[in-house]
Amino acid sequence: MKTSNPMVLLAISFFALAAQALASDTTAAPLPSPESIVQAQLDAYNRHDLEGFLAFYADDAVLVNYPDEITQTGKTQMRARYAKRFAQPGVHAEIISRIAFAHFIVDHERITSPPSADIIEAVATYEVRDGKIVRVTFLRK
Repeated sequence: MKTSNPMVLLAISFFALAAQALASDTTAAPLPSPESIVQAQLDAYNRHDLEGFLAFYADDAVLVNYPDEITQTGKTQMRARYAKRFAQPGVHAEIISRIAFAHFIVDHERITSPPSADIIEAVATYEVRDGKIVRVTFLRK
């Protein structure tokens, strides 16, 4: 079937363009801020919610003791570490101060980790990319 009616051709073109625009809609919701991601993982940590905690990390996230001692790589290793930690009922982290700078969050933390009566003070530098924590570097006294 061939048509030469300009109005029909214009209508078909309009609907084709509208369908293409809808298909390529790039107005996806913006990612949460790095600060809100780090805060949410801290909240999950304090609830001892292992899977909730890990949900904020990239699958290949790296945990490092300053300057370059890698302690865990990936969620499997992190799961083992934090499952043991969350099994202790009094484990809790408190933020003393926080700095947000681009995709980095720097937290000065106070951590209680029974059965030890010691309070651990540390600085954690979180690097957040594409809505996930990809690296955490810990500095301890």
